[in-house]
Amino acid sequence: MKWAYSIKNKLVASGALLSLCLLVLFSNYIDRDHTQNVKNSISTLYEDRLIAESYILKMTSSVYQIKEALNADMNDASKDNTINNLLLNIKELSNAYQKTKFTDVEKKKADELLITLLEFESGNLNNTQIKLKSANEALVILNELSAIQLDESKQIMAYAETLYLSGKTSSQFVFAIIIIILLVLQALVFTSKTLIPNNKTKSPNLN
Repeated sequence: MKWAYSIKNKLVASGALLSLCLLVLFSNYIDRDHTQNVKNSISTLYEDRLIAESYILKMTSSVYQIKEALNADMNDASKDNTINNLLLNIKELSNAYQKTKFTDVEKKKADELLITLLEFESGNLNNTQIKLKSANEALVILNELSAIQLDESKQIMAYAETLYLSGKTSSQFVFAIIIIILLVLQALVFTSKTLIPNNKTKSPNLN
């Protein structure tokens, strides 16, 4: 029955090798999938958070400059020209900011900012104090938008960390299975050696 045992060993070895190949392919697929997801997270962090934050910071700086212009001792024509240029810059930044990806809360705050800026540009706001109040309201909204960017960035980083840990765990599991399969194959090799008959040639002198 050694031939049957030998065939059984070959089938087991064949199955083990097939499983090993499938595990390697599966591990490669999992690694590529996790890598792509991490890349997407980093891309989202850069395009929709860091760039958006840069727009917010620039708009905040322009609003502060508007406040300085309102409080500055200059003639009305020069003051209006300075403020209009700053508002034009804020509008361009706001248009660029609107093209980034928004959360629901962020969209609501961004709409509030647009309304505040439109009110500031309104011809009804001839009083400096009212304009200062509108500028302060814009600063509050911009600060809230900046806080949203920070919170979203933290969530993206936490998600990327989860992906990394998940990929690491999967790789370790697959590696452990591969080691077990290799040990099984090694055991089959040693077993097959014991089945090889040890035929010794008789010495002619014994005849």
